[in-house]
Amino acid sequence: MNQTVAIFGATGAQGAPVVSEALNKGLTVRAVARDAAKIGALHPAASAISASFDDKDSLVSALDGVDAAFVHLPMPQSPKDPARWMQNFFEAAHQVKLPLLVYTTSASTGDRYPSSPLIEASTQGMQAVLNSGIPAIVLQPTVYLENLHIAPFLPHLKTQGVLDYPPVPESLKVSWTSHHDQARIAVAALTRPDLAGQSFEIATPGAVTGAELATLLEGYAGRQVQFAPVSPAEFGQRVADVLQSPATGFALTDLYSTLSSMAPDALTIDTDAIEALFGVKLTPIEDHLRSWAPVEA
Repeated sequence: MNQTVAIFGATGAQGAPVVSEALNKGLTVRAVARDAAKIGALHPAASAISASFDDKDSLVSALDGVDAAFVHLPMPQSPKDPARWMQNFFEAAHQVKLPLLVYTTSASTGDRYPSSPLIEASTQGMQAVLNSGIPAIVLQPTVYLENLHIAPFLPHLKTQGVLDYPPVPESLKVSWTSHHDQARIAVAALTRPDLAGQSFEIATPGAVTGAELATLLEGYAGRQVQFAPVSPAEFGQRVADVLQSPATGFALTDLYSTLSSMAPDALTIDTDAIEALFGVKLTPIEDHLRSWAPVEA
């Protein structure tokens, strides 16, 4: 039986790969974002639906009649935004009796992490989803691999061959999560109502130290790369200056200070178990990086 799914954030970095993967798997897709014209240009094979988390009626229209929905929240402009958005979504989902929600926390989440405002907020969001009364599967990604495309995160990679992100100790092994691997897992989850009520840490295969990541990035950078991390505070200030957002800088400083305090293998995820459970084949970090076009010198 063909399933119809609603995928929110369809024009964004996380949602767009989910739309593509769902279409490749033969699902009927309602691609949901604010700009219907942009959706149509990016995903011509999907139904373009304009909706906003600020508008409950638009959420009802997007969700009515679907078999499942994929959701991640957009970047908030106010600390009050996420709770309001989630409340609007929950009310809309209950109104249409949404059969299944697949929700990604988009960040490090869970009680196994040390205390951090950002991690605690993400964990509270996960618990709100699981306690909403809506059948839901929660995906808990690690640090996104595509962060390596963000120029302020890597200002010296092209010019000096220096990888100073992530701001964590050289001994810490990190399981990264590609948007594309998250999409594979998310689309598989959209067809697994039997897993509702559970949360899963997800990642891309191949946990690496900063030095190992630097070596893997040499093809992408077109030069030898050395890992020389800045401190979490320096990194947070750098991003705050670029974005003109002290709050973002503080949150990132706190997050990476927290991650830096963990044991060397504490950020590794068992991707074999995820592949077996969801019946997907994930792409190793080195293969993702090989597929990236070289940066301009």
